[in-house]
Amino acid sequence: MKLSKSILVIALAAASGSALANADLIFTNGDIVTVTGEADRAQAVAIKNSKIIAVGSNADVLKEQGSNTEVRDLGGKTMTPGFIDSHGHFSQYLPLINSPFVYPSPLGNSDSLPAIQTMIAEYLAQPGLDKDRLHFAFGYDNTELVEQRHPTRWELDDISGDFALCLVHISGHLAVCNSKGLDVIGYNKDTPAPAGGVIHKTKEGELTGLIEESATYAMFPHLNISPQELVVNLAKVQDMFMSYGVTTAQEGLAMAHTMRSMKQMADNNLLKIDLLSYAKWTDFEGIINDMPALGKYHNNFKFAGMKITGDGSPQGKTAYLSTPYFEVPHSHAYHYHGYPVLNQEEMNHFVDIAFKHNAQLISHANGDAAADQLINAVEKANKKYGERDHRTTIIHGQTARLDQIQRMVEANMMASFFPAHTYFWGDYHKKSVLGPWRASNISPMGWANEYGLKFTIHMDAPVVYPDQMRNMWTAVNRITRSGETLGEWHKISPYQALEAVTIHAAYQNFEDAEKGTVEVGKRADLVILEANPLDVDPMVIKDIKVLETIKDGNTVFTL
Repeated sequence: MKLSKSILVIALAAASGSALANADLIFTNGDIVTVTGEADRAQAVAIKNSKIIAVGSNADVLKEQGSNTEVRDLGGKTMTPGFIDSHGHFSQYLPLINSPFVYPSPLGNSDSLPAIQTMIAEYLAQPGLDKDRLHFAFGYDNTELVEQRHPTRWELDDISGDFALCLVHISGHLAVCNSKGLDVIGYNKDTPAPAGGVIHKTKEGELTGLIEESATYAMFPHLNISPQELVVNLAKVQDMFMSYGVTTAQEGLAMAHTMRSMKQMADNNLLKIDLLSYAKWTDFEGIINDMPALGKYHNNFKFAGMKITGDGSPQGKTAYLSTPYFEVPHSHAYHYHGYPVLNQEEMNHFVDIAFKHNAQLISHANGDAAADQLINAVEKANKKYGERDHRTTIIHGQTARLDQIQRMVEANMMASFFPAHTYFWGDYHKKSVLGPWRASNISPMGWANEYGLKFTIHMDAPVVYPDQMRNMWTAVNRITRSGETLGEWHKISPYQALEAVTIHAAYQNFEDAEKGTVEVGKRADLVILEANPLDVDPMVIKDIKVLETIKDGNTVFTL
């Protein structure tokens, strides 16, 4: 194994400090990808008091061995820095983890409306299920159903009996509720659609059950669970994230009550991994005094900043585009191009609040028109407050144009792309949503590389599971379900993909000084893999198993 010169120097420097002697734990005989350079590898790593104290060859690192040091032989297995979920919704799993997930293949097997009905009916048939609660199922995808449409409230009524139910779209931006569910959230045929949302009706004015964007917000107060359930479900959710090698997770849109619940988890030392939470734009100032200091950890919980949602989803055809959809949804005019959640004045206002508090801002913008709104507001705030290192991050940036990439660089912004769209919805984007050219440029990582825009990649869990190996695989291959390559020029290398879920994600979180690489002084957040994603055929990256996840030097998951 070839060891990089820089790694050997680090190891020798570490070994010379007597205060660093007698490691708690040493891993040897590994294929350690340090993410300090594409060719950099090490054989061994030593850990003491949750920190990495030596990295390098077996011989050098074993100098840190003391009488009480545990030495573990990796047997040639690959070790990398712990994975960092650069955008997701950790807390959304807390009330949903015991609910049915009606994903289509390959995430599940709900590929038809009868399959969805059967799964939900089996869930509702459980003895003792609370009939006074609004129940949820998550993950249906109309674009992958045999019927090629959304379910209706009447189809849910057929299998839900006395239960109130809402079935949430895989994008998280739409939902279908049964009749009782609509009653619970307060919708009837006379309810006006909220700004930035749609309540769908038949030609006769009857509710179909389908609701979009801000109209779904009425469900959110019902996504609550008891303190006892919270503790049990938190353990399940953390176990799931850790099984994917995630050592730092994100809650990318938290309302006030969610923020307080997460702080309570931290107060009770229930978090095994780090969790960054971004408050919903409308709730940010109302809770800032109730939270830990901005950007500081409290028992593994960090109040990280503000989140703005600027538009919807491309697969739901609610993203705000500058030009019309390739195939306009039924009942919309030929020039329909989605719609924003906020107008430009409102966007300016909330971006200004984030900058005023020197809070990091992350903002959802799938459509390029929504991206324009965000970039305009950031440029305005930069002029007002001066150039500061906010690391403002555009979330998804699916249809960001080349000129917008250049503007983001000039505004000192970042992007967190969602390249899994190329697999899960790439064919649909090409044929129906965006057309061939725009679809080939979704998640434009090639342009980002060309113009020096630092970026991360994410899975937007629970849109899809927080599976970082599949995340990397989609970014490297950009393969659609039909096997077509979508945007060859936007592929990235396996090493760049690994950077995007480690050191670049740490940078996005202002944590690159302590996470993201295997280096002396960094926290011992590590993952052991069954194979090296940099050495295998890129098409099998998604199949690499996480064997062990290590957080601050302690094993928190083993396969």
